[in-house]
Amino acid sequence: MQRRNLLRWAGTGAVATAAGVVGLTGQAQAAPRASTDPRQTAREQANKAIVGRWFDGFWGPTYDPAIVEALAAPDMLLQYSLHVPRRGRTDIRAFMKDFRASFPDLAFAGTAPLIAQGDLVVGRWLGGGTHTGAAFSDFLLGSLPAATGRKMHFSGTTVLRLAGGRIVEEIGLDDGVTALTQLGLVAPIRA
Repeated sequence: MQRRNLLRWAGTGAVATAAGVVGLTGQAQAAPRASTDPRQTAREQANKAIVGRWFDGFWGPTYDPAIVEALAAPDMLLQYSLHVPRRGRTDIRAFMKDFRASFPDLAFAGTAPLIAQGDLVVGRWLGGGTHTGAAFSDFLLGSLPAATGRKMHFSGTTVLRLAGGRIVEEIGLDDGVTALTQLGLVAPIRA
């Protein structure tokens, strides 16, 4: 992956708000407003910096296991559509250790500036890796035997919630169908 073509995770983006939102009831609702409180803005900037460090150290090309202890809340939830949900630092470290043992070149990078509002930070990303390592059984729809040589490259969006300077939740929506198809775990759709 050519990181020079992608934005750094810690990019500074404006807080995005809309004039209105239609709620689940179909009734128009006011969109959340960005805070004009300078302390709120400072907290949002700090949250974006924390998430930028997390994405670089956890999901970037060089995994640093110490990042989990440094930035994750003790009972953090890590949930993506491709994988079994993980909870807690030990479980999250084990997930990434296994993922990188199976995909040694695993790397993801931001494709747009991070957006923060209150305790939430949103990031868009692109990445993947080549399955040249150990067998991998964490996918919700199947397992891979060792070293298939198959490549996955896909995108997604992640919402992280922070509290007290720690990441409490990381919930991602990814293009799992693309990844699973590339890995041979889902048959391509024929037109």
